Amino acid sequence: MKYTKSAVMGIAAVAAAFAISACSTYDRAASYVTEPVVKDVKVGMTKQQVVDIAGQPATSITMVNARGTCSTYLITGTDKKPQNYFVSFDDTGKVLNKGYQSCAEYDTNPQK
Repeated sequence: MKYTKSAVMGIAAVAAAFAISACSTYDRAASYVTEPVVKDVKVGMTKQQVVDIAGQPATSITMVNARGTCSTYLITGTDKKPQNYFVSFDDTGKVLNKGYQSCAEYDTNPQK
């Protein structure tokens, strides 16, 4: 199969764009890892331990599609852009999951 020079250049440009977007996504996520709720909260901790580490959440909800409750924290990384970060709790009040989205977003597509 023969490729023209313009086809090869187009493929290279697309590959470069994906690489750059992946790096910027990684850099943005990396800028939040120093936040206590991201760095120090671990699966299995109690809700009180999370509050002791991260403070009071911006919002808390009882989930509809996932088990238990969920707290959303608003964190700011080195780029100063606010980011939602959720911590979900099982029925016993222990951390079940966490990640970079709001509780409402997580509850629409729970991972655990």
